[in-house]
Amino acid sequence: MRQITLFIFAIIALVSCQTTPKKPSEKIVFASILPLQYFADQITGNLYTSVVMVPPGVGPETYNPTPRQMSEMSKAGAFFANGFLGFEDAFLENFKSINPNLVFINTSTGVELIRAAGHDHGDHQHEKGVDPHTWSSPDGARIIARNIFDGMVKIDPANKARFQENLDRLLTKIDSVDKVVKAILTDISSRKFMVFHPALGYFARQYGLEQLSIEFEGKIPTPKHIQGIIDEAKTQNIKYIMIQREFDVENADIVANETGSKVIQIDPLAYDWPGEMISLARKMAAAK
Repeated sequence: MRQITLFIFAIIALVSCQTTPKKPSEKIVFASILPLQYFADQITGNLYTSVVMVPPGVGPETYNPTPRQMSEMSKAGAFFANGFLGFEDAFLENFKSINPNLVFINTSTGVELIRAAGHDHGDHQHEKGVDPHTWSSPDGARIIARNIFDGMVKIDPANKARFQENLDRLLTKIDSVDKVVKAILTDISSRKFMVFHPALGYFARQYGLEQLSIEFEGKIPTPKHIQGIIDEAKTQNIKYIMIQREFDVENADIVANETGSKVIQIDPLAYDWPGEMISLARKMAAAK
């Protein structure tokens, strides 16, 4: 009797395996950096799997894609690029060679760009002399979101209505972040702030702030430049220096020690774009 029961269970399991529908082939889109992956996830919902090129804690300027990423790229429908990060252009032909149907979307198209002082940035280049941090403000985020929406409609027009609903929801969220940040920054004591790498130009422009960069044109700052920053920080009574976690804090510490300011870690490359924007504003407001 026990053998008959086991035989029946085995038959049921075999039939179940044969009748279970196969999982459809995975739909993939790529994003060059984590904030763009966040926007892509909000718009695609559960219809696509997103893959980020540059992992957390790594700078995008000199990043090299891994063999696994190149393999996944062969199955991707779209690549959402910032448009002004050197590795994107450097590997574009390789991406297209392994996936001729890949749709390459410059998510910064339509953003009022901030032009950098020069093209040469030491160990990397900002393409065409442009400040590439277009995602670091709600104004930029709205444009990026619409560009990603347009890209998804291009590769998957059948799901346009779903993408539109998700876009509308995301734009509402961006508007909410904008209002919160604006309220936090209304009464801050100083409209100037120090930052090691000038990653907050678009954020500063939107909220009437001014960033003083320790890094000079992407290069290690000279003693003369550091002294100028120290003097200005003392004159303007700036009490904090913001630095991204992937950067060496040595030069920031020098300025902090000379000015009596403190070093505050930020992560403008974080996946959680809403959380990082609000956290950034709160850190600015709390620093005294």
